[in-house]
Amino acid sequence: MTIKNRFLVAIASLAALAGAAMTAAPNNAGSYSGDPYPLDTCPVSGEKLGKDAVTVVLEGMSDAKLNGTQVKFCCPKCEASFKADPAKYTGKMSEAIIKAAGPFALKNCIVMKDEVLEADAKAVVHQNRVYRLCCKKCVGRFEKDPAKYVKEYETQVIAAQKPAYKLATCPISGKALGEGAVDMVLQGRLVRVCCAGCVGPVKADPAAAFAKIDAAK
Repeated sequence: MTIKNRFLVAIASLAALAGAAMTAAPNNAGSYSGDPYPLDTCPVSGEKLGKDAVTVVLEGMSDAKLNGTQVKFCCPKCEASFKADPAKYTGKMSEAIIKAAGPFALKNCIVMKDEVLEADAKAVVHQNRVYRLCCKKCVGRFEKDPAKYVKEYETQVIAAQKPAYKLATCPISGKALGEGAVDMVLQGRLVRVCCAGCVGPVKADPAAAFAKIDAAK
């Protein structure tokens, strides 16, 4: 084989690998933190998301709190615009997420745990999940250390919903839930899976897992 032919073969191999990587990209759909992107519109253009929507899990953002957040864009151009200046879009995106959110899973504030959430409770969005807090002071505390309060929220949701949880098998593998079962919270709901390997598939298609849980009830 000539040097030229070897070069052409190498280029073809690299192209094939690149194509495979692009094809595999959707398989990371379960790698996000928090909840899946809950809107049906692009946060940049405001256009309805179609079958060609670009799903991205943000990484390396100037605002580190955005890292791990799943966002969907109508096109690669909007993705680039968002990443170049996220502050320009995150405010409106959070407003839309709060507006679209359903009832909060807990009755009390996760910062000041003795405070019952009233109708005027404050809302803050972190990684697509809406948290309700009793006052602006608690919003400030949450924003200083979101990881702490995310953990508190998930701990409380699991404790509240686990006694009434009826599905005795993993919604992904179908295996019985044993001692190694993993409890996760998604869209305000407890989902129990047999192992850490099933967490990603649940996050890639929450509706399918919810359907199995509801059927068990």
